[in-house]
Amino acid sequence: MSSESEKTQRRFFRASVDFPVTLIVPGHELVLEGSALDLSGGGMRVATRTDLPPGQSVWLRFTLPDSDAEKLVRGNVVLSFYDASKKQYAHGVAFTQYTQDVQVEINEFVTRRKAEGAG
Repeated sequence: MSSESEKTQRRFFRASVDFPVTLIVPGHELVLEGSALDLSGGGMRVATRTDLPPGQSVWLRFTLPDSDAEKLVRGNVVLSFYDASKKQYAHGVAFTQYTQDVQVEINEFVTRRKAEGAG
């Protein structure tokens, strides 16, 4: 459970999601299949079967559930932990580079999810 101070420090609403994501690790010829667990205007939590270290740069490739257009977003892993119950790693990825159109589409998606009460 998060404290009140954590809630006020968080800049973006996080919507719970469940859709496929491909993580591309530049320079390592590594492509991982994963699942988005939550999404905000500033980042995404992604589950994979492979551990990634904090600070690792990645590209995220995904399509939002209500869209046909594939998104490509650059980010950095800010935290990673193993979820033993699900036998997978959860990675917090902070977005570092995306087009304004993609940013607007993500923000609109998250705003709709918030209005629907998801998250």
